Amino acid sequence: MQKYAIGQHIPPFFWLPRGARRQPPTSVRRLVGFWLFVLAFGAGLTALDWDDDFGGSHLMALLLLFHIVDDISDGVRHRWPAALAAAAVLWGATRLTSAVLPGSLDDLWAQSAAAAAGVTLGLAVSAAITRLPARRLHRPTGGHDSGAGGQDSR
Repeated sequence: MQKYAIGQHIPPFFWLPRGARRQPPTSVRRLVGFWLFVLAFGAGLTALDWDDDFGGSHLMALLLLFHIVDDISDGVRHRWPAALAAAAVLWGATRLTSAVLPGSLDDLWAQSAAAAAGVTLGLAVSAAITRLPARRLHRPTGGHDSGAGGQDSR
């Protein structure tokens, strides 16, 4: 048995190995299905009054975070900016929506509606960022340099 074998699995999570191909982003059809599942799951747990402390709103956010981690481990293009932006939008949209919701709603339903808005926007941001084109470095062609050492020749 190799000593510290877990250390071999951690770097591919952060950096793709040389020669590894990036996976394409999740298809729009699967994203819509996942989004509907998350909303239905959270609403169902809220309707069942499953747990007051850790209800459907928290599990909806947790499912989105699991999706983000799945994109990261698959090596999807722009995965880290997408993950950070989705987590920030999830948190911000949930806070903003919960502050705007009227007080006439039951507390659990207000939390669930705020989480649904956060999950919707977080998933949309993550999907949009992972579909951005790859960055291409522009290299100047030969014969177009600005002189010796990059200074003007006067």
